[in-house]
Amino acid sequence: MNFSGPPNPRQARYRQMPIHWSGCPVTILLIIISISVAALSRLGENSNPVASLFFANPLTEEARERWQERLTYAHNLPESSPQAQEIYLEFDREMPSTPYAQIAQGQVWRLATPMFLHFGPLHLIFNMMWLWTLGLLLETRLRHLRFGLLVAAIAVLSNLAEATFGGSTNFGGMSGVVYGLFGYVVVQQRLLPASGLSLDSRNTVFMLIWLVVCYTGSVGPIANWAHTIGLLTGAAIGTANALLNGGGQTIRRRREFRLAATQAPSLHQCAVCSKTEQQDPDLEFRVHTDDKEYCITHLPRNEERRSPNLPTMGGQ
Repeated sequence: MNFSGPPNPRQARYRQMPIHWSGCPVTILLIIISISVAALSRLGENSNPVASLFFANPLTEEARERWQERLTYAHNLPESSPQAQEIYLEFDREMPSTPYAQIAQGQVWRLATPMFLHFGPLHLIFNMMWLWTLGLLLETRLRHLRFGLLVAAIAVLSNLAEATFGGSTNFGGMSGVVYGLFGYVVVQQRLLPASGLSLDSRNTVFMLIWLVVCYTGSVGPIANWAHTIGLLTGAAIGTANALLNGGGQTIRRRREFRLAATQAPSLHQCAVCSKTEQQDPDLEFRVHTDDKEYCITHLPRNEERRSPNLPTMGGQ
């Protein structure tokens, strides 16, 4: 997932790539599929038409009652009865004993397809809005294939985590992928400014707060493992990409700059309070007529009134 950036990281803020929906076919395709699946399943009210998209076939109330009757009937038959054996085999095929049984049979698409399932209008709208925002931002830079691979990797790992640790296979939603894309952008913004990827700090805070709120259970059943592992997967891939593209140099330069800034002698010092620009980089200093330097707080008032246009020297 390599991409080239400006040779000078200081130029990153000026690197603005045009973003247009026509350049994001993968993002648009994901949204169209999600909306189509939501319509087909009536936002989760009827899972039968989309049963093959779940990690494992969902056990609906109707199916539970039907199998309860059939298994009761089979238990009353002799154990060697072919009819009883057929019922048991059919039950194992339709309702596997482990969440991975159908995937092990070759239905590998189930590793990713739960991301297309949504259970309510707010669930769908929230995920599509974030997918649109992050998809436009990322696909224009990673391009279509690499963005698609990123989405697939996040979806598979987040779904595996939810199926393994979440206690149910009746889950779905694009939120695991959304949190993965979010984690990728946040890490790239921090470690590789030349990537041009950035999110408003308010969006970052909102996403992290929502992650915590979902764990409280106050918003209903949530696939928290998918959220968490999706976030960590995206962040891990973003970190690896940043380090391969010079992010390590950025980290080292920041560390060297901070060290040099603390060890360098100060250029300004107030003659009254002895504060320097190292203690307060935003503090202003002025030279008095006695050739001494004062911070703006302790500058003699008479001099300030008589010479309001004295040169200002910032702490930079």
